[in-house]
Amino acid sequence: MLLGVQYVMSSKWALTERFVITDQMGTALLEVRGNFGLVKHISFHDQSGRVLAELKKHVMTNKYEVLLEGKHAAEVHHHGVFGQHYEIDTSQGRVEARGDFAGWNYTLGRGGAIIAQVSREAAFRERFFVQTAPGENDVFLLAAILAIDNIHDERREHDQGMGGGVPGMGMGMGGTRGFP
Repeated sequence: MLLGVQYVMSSKWALTERFVITDQMGTALLEVRGNFGLVKHISFHDQSGRVLAELKKHVMTNKYEVLLEGKHAAEVHHHGVFGQHYEIDTSQGRVEARGDFAGWNYTLGRGGAIIAQVSREAAFRERFFVQTAPGENDVFLLAAILAIDNIHDERREHDQGMGGGVPGMGMGMGGTRGFP
C-alpha cells in the first residue's frame, strides 16, 4: 500500500470545464480547467491560481504532452492492442500504467515500483481515488492520469463507431462517461 497523499475526484464534474481535486477530507487542493476545442488544453492550478501543469493534445495525434511549469515533461500514449497498457515517456525514464482502465483500477509504475494507484468507489456519488507514493510529483501523476482517461475515452468512442462528434471529448467533458 502506498503511503503518500490520496486525492479524490468526483464524477459530478462530468459536464463542466472546471473541477476541483480534493484530499480525503474534502479540502480543495487543485483546480483543473479545460479547453476542449480542436486543440485540447487542460491546466492544473494551485490555490493561488498559479499554473502547475498542463496537458496538450493537438489535432491528428493520439498523444498528450504534459508540461510542468511551462516545460515539456512527458508524452502519454496508448501502447498495445487491448487498451490495458499506457506509456508515459519522461526525461527520467518510462512510467507504465497497467490494469483495468474501464473499471478505474490500475497502477502507474517505474522500474518495477508502483508510484501511483487509481481506484473507483461506485456509490451514489461515484468517486475516484489516486494514491501517490512519497517523493513523487503528484501534479505530474494526476495530469498523466487525466491524459490516460481521455485517450481511453477516445479509443472507446472510435472502436464503437461514435465518430460523429469531436473526438476525444472524454475526461467527462462532454463524453459519455464521467471520470475522475
